[in-house]
Amino acid sequence: MWTYVIMGLVFLGIGFAVHILKWNGLISGYSSIPEEKKKKVDIQAQRRILGLYGYVSGVFFLLLAVMEYFGIIVSPILALVIFLVWTGFILYYAQKQAIKGSINKK
Repeated sequence: MWTYVIMGLVFLGIGFAVHILKWNGLISGYSSIPEEKKKKVDIQAQRRILGLYGYVSGVFFLLLAVMEYFGIIVSPILALVIFLVWTGFILYYAQKQAIKGSINKK
């Protein structure tokens, strides 16, 4: 249960840091691209997407912790599969938005 609580709080913290505090360094690869390419990235959209990812993932893990606290056991394999599918969807969507944003900024 405590693992789920810690993971939930970490994901909520990351979502808050990227979305509200605008810590772009937490966005994978953003700090290492050249300045001319950074101008083509819609960073606000990326922050919004990754903030949402952090919030939803955090709530998901906190929900798993609450369920476990009340004796409702969810298979860790099922939780992992749901989390990986959600992560894959967000990665696909964020990449699609990044490409769309770079096309619109040309």
